[in-house]
Amino acid sequence: MIDTVLFDFDGTLVHTAPGILNGFRRVLADAGIVPAEPVDERVIGPPLVATLTRLSGVDEPGALDHLAAGFKAWYDTEGVLQAEAYPGLDEMFDSLQAADRRAFVVTNKRLAAARAIATRLGIMDRLAELYALDSLTPPAPRKLAMVTHVLAAHAIDPAAAVFVGDSAEDAEAAAGNNVRFIAAMFGYGAPIGVAGAPAVGALASLGELPDLLRRLA
Repeated sequence: MIDTVLFDFDGTLVHTAPGILNGFRRVLADAGIVPAEPVDERVIGPPLVATLTRLSGVDEPGALDHLAAGFKAWYDTEGVLQAEAYPGLDEMFDSLQAADRRAFVVTNKRLAAARAIATRLGIMDRLAELYALDSLTPPAPRKLAMVTHVLAAHAIDPAAAVFVGDSAEDAEAAAGNNVRFIAAMFGYGAPIGVAGAPAVGALASLGELPDLLRRLA
């Protein structure tokens, strides 16, 4: 019996690319920095400072803090308004609820921004909880550690859980906790299984998840 579903957020439940990419373009332009690579969906996923380092070529902590502050100021007021739920989201949550399956979000996004988007789109009320790296003190170093925390904090049996995500990091976080991984192929990260733990299923849309969970159970 699968009683718990862990979800990534960006590229899995919510199409956040427009706001994120516009925020990166704006903060780099304001700083007079030419991006080191194209600012497209391939850069979405890692924590904010890691992506700003990659895009800007800057590695000086003070300069990165300045870029991050500029991104946060714009994104938290403007960027969050550009996020949209993927089709089939409400129906999927209805199905999970009908089957008595709990849903959690585990995201690299900052907690304040993730909660703002989830609340605006009606997702927060459908979740048991939403976790971000900065939900923990000190912040979790990576998503694998967050999943470990969630499993322990909520007494979740890894054998009765799945992780739905769109990136290799999501697959690694699942495998590192003995949780089955389901790849959201419509997302940003070109998800792959990791050695010894390939994805147990792949989704072309959120609407396919309920049937897949029934087959896995």
